[in-house]
Amino acid sequence: MTAPNLLFLAIDSLRADAVLGDHIPTPNIDALARSGASFLQCVSTSTTTTPSFSSILTGCYPPKHGVRGLQGYSLSPALETMAETFNRGGYHTHAEVTGPLLPETGILRGFKDARHRQAYRVPFFNWREPTLEKLASLEAPWFMLLHIWEVHRPYRSPPDYTKRYDKGGYEAAVAATDSWLDPLFDALPADTIVAVTGDHGEEYPGSRLERGINRAVREARRRLRVSRWAPGLDKRMGRDALGHGFGLNEPQIRVPLVISGPGIDARTVPEQVRHVDLMPTFAGLCGIEPPPGIDGRSLVPVLRGEPLPPEPAYMEAVGVKLGGGHIVGARTPGWKLLKPSAGGPALYRLNGVKGPDEEHNVLRANPGPAGELEGFIERVAASEVAATSGMTDAEEAVVEQHLRDLGYL
Repeated sequence: MTAPNLLFLAIDSLRADAVLGDHIPTPNIDALARSGASFLQCVSTSTTTTPSFSSILTGCYPPKHGVRGLQGYSLSPALETMAETFNRGGYHTHAEVTGPLLPETGILRGFKDARHRQAYRVPFFNWREPTLEKLASLEAPWFMLLHIWEVHRPYRSPPDYTKRYDKGGYEAAVAATDSWLDPLFDALPADTIVAVTGDHGEEYPGSRLERGINRAVREARRRLRVSRWAPGLDKRMGRDALGHGFGLNEPQIRVPLVISGPGIDARTVPEQVRHVDLMPTFAGLCGIEPPPGIDGRSLVPVLRGEPLPPEPAYMEAVGVKLGGGHIVGARTPGWKLLKPSAGGPALYRLNGVKGPDEEHNVLRANPGPAGELEGFIERVAASEVAATSGMTDAEEAVVEQHLRDLGYL
């Protein structure tokens, strides 16, 4: 069997229930899930894009890869990236990314070809035609990373799409995105493995009043230029408007994961998996040895129907930059331990009769699970590298301006 191609589609801010539930029509992704493996408990490492991708593309947790936020860090040069791994395996590598995934962050290291697209003030799915043209020109075997932004706030749908304003327009953006993916999936060669996930989930306002307040906050920040005269207030307003990055609750850290293609049987995987597992899994599916010393493990045995021994997931919520208020945590299917930088730790039960309960701290009554997760967090923290920018002043300025344009600063 020749080496398969691999399309890795990362839909920014795609939370698990947007695909796993039946309230949003996603027939294209659903078809992939029916023909391949659908993972019901995939946990993202970070609830902001750049550190999340850093974990995905290295198989390592943030203390080891060194990217602890959107600003002020670049990827550790000591680690082999997914693109470098696939280059080593004889693949042509191409990246189509947007948002904060700038070349200055080191995220694109190893890709033979890479294009960073503007994420704001652009037509819906403006990336599709150039990507289809690039796809047709790639020499097999190829690995393409495609990162898209339409489900990120402010949520967007095409002009002729019938909008639904439930969840502030989030569900409409998800449905439209799935529909517009149809030509991309149709263009893929038969020997292509397709993997779909979200880099993190999303917290969205529920009531009409909350949605109205959210829109008003975004508009006030823009019109009043709050960042210029009250940066602290602007940061708090931005935190409310983003919908992710400042917490580790289930809507923000649980994402869908679908892997479909040649040699992958249809199955549903209920066990917990992690974004750090993607690097060794993709390498294994394509017959490439993953680099040593990574935190993730290959899910290829699971795709063959073998049992998956339980292992916790490490998580971070750092907002724009580590420092000030941030949270580290660990999760199993039954428990979640959160350690905020300000305040005491909290343990939440996830497998109760009524489902996840993230309102009641049960740490005192359950010292055993809390201690095990605390020990896991300490082991991950022990792998910490010196997180330095690695950027020139000019590169730092590029990143800062870009984050400002995106509404993060």
